Amino acid sequence: MNRIKIVTGFMTLCLTLCVVTDIHAAAQTDTLSGGTSMTQEDINMVMSVFDGLQPYEIIGKVDGFIMTGKDGEEIAQIAYFMYRYYRESRIMGYDEIAIYVADNYFLNGKYNLPDEEARLEMRLFADANRRSLIGMRASVMTMQDPAGNDIRFPEGEQDYSILYFYDDECPACQRMTPALMQYLTRCDKDINFTVYMVYTQDDRERWMDYVAKVIHPFNLPDNVTLVNLWDPEMKSDFLTAYGVISTPKLFLVDRNGVIIGRELTPTALSQVVELNESQMTATEELFEQIFLPMANTADTTEIVETIDMFFEDSKDNPDFFHEIFYELYQYLKASPSYTLQQGAAYLANKYIAGMPELWETVEFTDKGVSHGSVIRADYQSVKDFIDQTALAVLMFYRNPLDKQATDLTLRTLKNKKQSIYDLRARYTVLYFYDMNCALCSAVSDAIDKIQRRYDVSDVCVAAIYTGKDNKWKRYVKESDRAWIDLWDRKRESGMFDKYDLMDVPAIYLLDENKVTLAKDINPDVLSALLEYYLAPEQE
Repeated sequence: MNRIKIVTGFMTLCLTLCVVTDIHAAAQTDTLSGGTSMTQEDINMVMSVFDGLQPYEIIGKVDGFIMTGKDGEEIAQIAYFMYRYYRESRIMGYDEIAIYVADNYFLNGKYNLPDEEARLEMRLFADANRRSLIGMRASVMTMQDPAGNDIRFPEGEQDYSILYFYDDECPACQRMTPALMQYLTRCDKDINFTVYMVYTQDDRERWMDYVAKVIHPFNLPDNVTLVNLWDPEMKSDFLTAYGVISTPKLFLVDRNGVIIGRELTPTALSQVVELNESQMTATEELFEQIFLPMANTADTTEIVETIDMFFEDSKDNPDFFHEIFYELYQYLKASPSYTLQQGAAYLANKYIAGMPELWETVEFTDKGVSHGSVIRADYQSVKDFIDQTALAVLMFYRNPLDKQATDLTLRTLKNKKQSIYDLRARYTVLYFYDMNCALCSAVSDAIDKIQRRYDVSDVCVAAIYTGKDNKWKRYVKESDRAWIDLWDRKRESGMFDKYDLMDVPAIYLLDENKVTLAKDINPDVLSALLEYYLAPEQE
């Protein structure tokens, strides 16, 4: 890490911290004093049991454990080892616990630390980080862009703001910056990012050279906005606001301006974004409570009645109707329950495609969040939304469950005709994929493992390439999969008219009579279903 070079009193103090921390770390022993027996290893072993809990859940346990000390000296010892455990924890957000211990046991004068160096280190750590903890609102500040314009950040309607503080001469930054840029080039195209790249030094020539050589060569997608900033006169207070004692520092701020990630690596950044996107909204949680009990029933009567009830309650309020019914349709459609998917088809057919006049005042946008009749979705117009929804319903009813799947006649690698109906196995898996699809690559590995697990007389996987590129032949030979490879280069089978292939990968499970048992499933569900169906014969 490079230390930030500054001339203010705070920066001088921060540089002192770097030296003091190194000296103190080298001099630390396992006990606070010779008269007590509690060790750092004891604390580490006990508190590791609670790793994974939220900070607020742990703090009460920390207080209780600290107060088990038999006297002030042992209480101070346990508290200090607690501080060190959470100060050094690699679990994001646990520095909040370290700061809590520092504030409530030592910095308020309640207990003494072993030496002044330890107190200095603790105070500087707490003061540098207390303003940018997970769950806090991100400090808004003003810096200059390369043209000298004042830019306030983080602000705007982006889904996420990324704050990246770096130094061009920092070895860690030289590794992290390209990794961050690579992530941005391949991040989810449905999510809008604004990236604030903050140069922490005051040499404009070096800064511009770094931007030109390290940042500009990357071709960023349209959903990523990158802003280069600096603060050579240190007017913004970014050092204390974000604890930028050293570089690199990477923060993630959500659409509400709340810090949800700090001290991140690019890999951790992608994981936090993915986790945050997977969390349900309050409306989705409500739908879950109402519809989940109906998910395992075969009868859709109650689902249909509930959807109709939602309509009666919202039809006189267009904003409420649009917001509720759009989110309800998305929730039901994405459900793994086929019964709930049937509910989505009913809703779409009756209240969207069947009543287009109810949607005339909707506005679709690619920024911000949905509210009322303003809906965050990738549609060009209301007509586009209606048309795509009607098409989705049409596709859903193709090859319904418990009905015989439509036959396809495809071609093998050697250009021989192969009918789906002629595949002889207890269970047939139709796996539609595209060799250029990133998701398909991972799914293909999982499907191949499933095929290798079973004899072809029990399970036969027909992997159907949906493209027309002749490079597929080389792809098949190099991949060396255990399944049967099929395609339709001349588009003679009509598979796009017979199956729902709007998105790939697409997986269908058929029985020996080619009746559809499951569709639109992932490899984990497929694996579980096959284990269930074949278990009696394997006992």
